[in-house]
Amino acid sequence: MFPFVGLVADISGTYGSEEVTIPCPQPICPAISEGAHEQNFLFGPRVSAPVGKFRPFAEALFGAGHVSLDVGGSDTSFATAIGGGLDYKISRPLAWRFEGDYVQTRFFGTTQNNVRLSTGIVLRF
Repeated sequence: MFPFVGLVADISGTYGSEEVTIPCPQPICPAISEGAHEQNFLFGPRVSAPVGKFRPFAEALFGAGHVSLDVGGSDTSFATAIGGGLDYKISRPLAWRFEGDYVQTRFFGTTQNNVRLSTGIVLRF
């Protein structure tokens, strides 16, 4: 009925660590490595239209995010991603994707605003 509108399920994970100095009364405070990982489970509509070998798209995704910290515990919050990108058709089932999204989460009662850039192979069926 609407060939230019599709539904997207976007499941992603990011992992990393950061050196954090622990507050202490001594002149030299120890630094520890704080590891963290975040997963986002997002769903929503994507609008796209083919233009020759290119297929630009825009999307609005909504769902949940979960973060786990080695020292600081974990939290789950509402998450959104608004963005878009471009697929370049390599062959009938394969394309190369360039994508950028503005991702917002609300972990530990604070709002996080981030940019997510990605690229990779897309398999269409």
